[in-house]
Amino acid sequence: MILGIMGGMGPLATSELFRKIIELTNASNDNDHLHIVIDNNTEIPDRTEYILGSGEDPRIEMIRSAVKLEMMGADYIAIPCNTAHYFYDDIKKYTKSQILHMIRETAIYLIKNRKNKEYFLMATRGTYESKIYENIFNEYGLSILEPDYSDKMAIMDWIYRVKSSKFDVTSLEFESLIDKYTKDRDMPVILGCTELPILAGHLGVKRDFIDPTEIIARKCVELANKY
Repeated sequence: MILGIMGGMGPLATSELFRKIIELTNASNDNDHLHIVIDNNTEIPDRTEYILGSGEDPRIEMIRSAVKLEMMGADYIAIPCNTAHYFYDDIKKYTKSQILHMIRETAIYLIKNRKNKEYFLMATRGTYESKIYENIFNEYGLSILEPDYSDKMAIMDWIYRVKSSKFDVTSLEFESLIDKYTKDRDMPVILGCTELPILAGHLGVKRDFIDPTEIIARKCVELANKY
């Protein structure tokens, strides 16, 4: 089994998924690890800009990456970008490789492992506008709480700072925004953009976080172990 990673959205998030897969693999030597091919395609246009009506369509480059990964032998493909899953149905038509759906796998994981029915979502504006979390979570009887517009803009700014390798957000800013919506409520936080777990780790913020990147990493290892 060969795993393909459709990367470049962004490069740091791509490397983070790769790292998590390695750390989650029960290996005693090099040969016990997964065979992984990565297409770090930084030519994929910004997903949020397109969804909001101001950017170039990313599907052409995403399809190109999916086909390239299949030609490199990928049996299944992971996409370490939450917003990119808005285009999932369009991409999967062009490859025989199985494309994992990170958001659906997150919902399945939560149903199996958590009792909570409501989750606070931190994500890009593209993810919010596309309703990909809301629509899929509703299928599983789960609900999503979104922040107000100004806080969505703040989260978006944090995400793009991480994409630029800037971590000039304070832990107080990060935690204050979360507290505004979850204080005195049993509501876990979904870090629904692959840059956000990186930022939370850099800031040393420890909360009841749900990290879809880790969930899809576990799924990648699980599938590899079946064969």
